[in-house]
Amino acid sequence: VPLSPRTPLALHMNGDTGFIRMQGGEATRDSAPAMAVTATPAAVGGTSEFAKKHTAANLGTLNSLFAAVDVDFLARKGKIVATLGPASISPEMIKKLIAAGVDVFRLNSSHRVPGQFEALIPNIRETAAAAGRDVKILGDIQGPKFRCSMTVDDAPVPLAAGEVLEFGLAESDADLTRPGRITLTPTTEQTALINGVTEGMQLLLDDGFMEVKVKERLSPTCVSVEVVIGGKLKSRKGINVPELQIDCSALTVKDREDAAYLLSMGVDYIALSFAQKAQDIQELIDLMDAEGVPVDARPAIIPKIEKPAALKNIDEILALSGGLMVARGDLGVELGLHRVPFAQKFLIRKCNAAGKFCITATQMMESMIENAVPTRAEVSDVANAIFDGTDAVMLSGESAMGVSPVGTVQWMGKVIAEAESHSADVSPNF
Repeated sequence: VPLSPRTPLALHMNGDTGFIRMQGGEATRDSAPAMAVTATPAAVGGTSEFAKKHTAANLGTLNSLFAAVDVDFLARKGKIVATLGPASISPEMIKKLIAAGVDVFRLNSSHRVPGQFEALIPNIRETAAAAGRDVKILGDIQGPKFRCSMTVDDAPVPLAAGEVLEFGLAESDADLTRPGRITLTPTTEQTALINGVTEGMQLLLDDGFMEVKVKERLSPTCVSVEVVIGGKLKSRKGINVPELQIDCSALTVKDREDAAYLLSMGVDYIALSFAQKAQDIQELIDLMDAEGVPVDARPAIIPKIEKPAALKNIDEILALSGGLMVARGDLGVELGLHRVPFAQKFLIRKCNAAGKFCITATQMMESMIENAVPTRAEVSDVANAIFDGTDAVMLSGESAMGVSPVGTVQWMGKVIAEAESHSADVSPNF
């Protein structure tokens, strides 16, 4: 029987692979009341005679579903993964985030500054211990992700629909992305991308927010492209080419360096980007063997599902993994936005059936990068992920560079706790 929040788990899992799996949390602060529906006709449709006639019949059901319930938001089962960044990386902010309910901190190796994690990781461990909370650390390695270079002066580059510009490998460290030219650092993978694109091929930038189309080849290392959907291109934004299949290792040279570093720092989880098959996970396992990490002391591997091929190979991927991440950003670009909801439910159900944990990620509360309150759609998104059976939900830019990382975590905790309190009232929708 597939597992879901409707059925409390009784799994006996060793090590940290069982942490994110829904096991219940520890109550460490006073409970807070949930919202309740008041006995007014407006609560069931307004003040018309029709509404008044049906108020009495409906109110009992509404009150049973929405009655005030004492909820300790730290005692919820669903976990919160928060990405650290400029807005949240200080010791003071980490302390506040732990108090607000963060269960796992995500460290992004893509933007790691030398020496940064050496101070950060011990601080997280010590602060969590002082607060009496078991907070884990997830290290995220980039994988064969295609990205544009830094922009000149780190200023966004405007792209206008119909504009034609160059798109190619950087010829020097000074050859940055700028008006009229988008450059890529000449890695093995990005060289393969430039070599493989052909006339008419679609290239999606920044998770699909912008689009360019290849016009012609200018040289072995450069093509011209026409802007189809414009916008402002920022430094190191991602590039997706759904029509191009590039057969490359799941671990780049940088990934191997980052993974070895994360292993030396004793992280609890390693997220593997763009995993497509079991062999991709095996490469990371082999690296752990080479680094001499004891089997019982290894971090759980969390493949990030971002490619259609991964959906086809999901059973063999899960067999070698501690869980997985539904990485909806690149998955939406590669698979199509309209297919993401089904893919999410499919992947969560696969994890539940296998007894592996699942993290649902990307744009869970995206508007809170700039706003203090989430949208209704975002609240529903988080709640529905919990109803689907996810074990954790993740904050990316919201906690890394948002205006209120602590407020975002608090909102997410409230939504998770409220959703869990109603799990028994929600029929499976998949």
